[in-house]
Amino acid sequence: MKFIKKNLPVILLAAAIVPLAPVMAATAESADAIMAKVDHATRTAYSTQLASVKITTCKYMLVGGNVKCSEKPRVVVAENIKKGAVVDGRYNDKSLLIVREPISDKGTSLLVYEYGERNRDNDNWLYLPALGKVNRVIASDDDAGSVFGSEFSVETTENPEARKIYEYTYKILEETNYQNRPAWVIEMMPTEEKGRKTSYGKVISWIDKETHLPLKEDLYRNGKIHKQRTQTDIRNIDGVNVMLKVVINNRSASRVSQMDYMAMRHNTEVPDDFLSQRGLTDFAFRERSLAEYRARLAK
Repeated sequence: MKFIKKNLPVILLAAAIVPLAPVMAATAESADAIMAKVDHATRTAYSTQLASVKITTCKYMLVGGNVKCSEKPRVVVAENIKKGAVVDGRYNDKSLLIVREPISDKGTSLLVYEYGERNRDNDNWLYLPALGKVNRVIASDDDAGSVFGSEFSVETTENPEARKIYEYTYKILEETNYQNRPAWVIEMMPTEEKGRKTSYGKVISWIDKETHLPLKEDLYRNGKIHKQRTQTDIRNIDGVNVMLKVVINNRSASRVSQMDYMAMRHNTEVPDDFLSQRGLTDFAFRERSLAEYRARLAK
């Protein structure tokens, strides 16, 4: 299955806030049960994912209530390959994100290993072809953890697809509508252990009741919203519900990044050796594999 999204001359941020309904005296599902379904929808609903993405980043200003770039946007086109598996009852994930454009950054790659084992941090490696060097990325470092200079980060609190469900406690705050969809508003608080590894004090998430995908998230640092994440354009691709547009607004820096998924496939074979440091540094091996994945995305 293939889909193409038109280039956007301006990054727009969904800023409308729906008034929250009163908390219901009783809810049909507990917050923990809801978040278990969110964990499945965002992380384990597929075994592999191939995707072509465009990430657009810029400083912004507000014009008529809309977010518009105040500088020439930086645009990165990349390919992302992910594979997940359950090992000893725990979900593990490997992903490789490879830059195609701009030419000056072509081949720059980010390899991420996510471990389900408690008390084990994820591994992240960045390959810079100009230097021929692989660097380990520290997820708690905001600058080093940036994905190709964007507001997307390897910091797991910022990414619903990378959070480990046991690292947070959950509470339903409201039931409401957001983006014309019924949603739960859930507060996520890091456990004491997780709190030592993240600069975020809490996350407020609007969870779609139908797909169990996050529609919006407010990420709090020092008691204030530091970043906002919005996800739109729900599609079902190969039987998997996904959001095809993701916006991260860094309110502290007045900087915004938008990720558009231009093509995607699920549950197609990906060998383990591709998602390794060989896939980072062996250009001929990587390009042979990518040619095959691009053909699958084009179908």
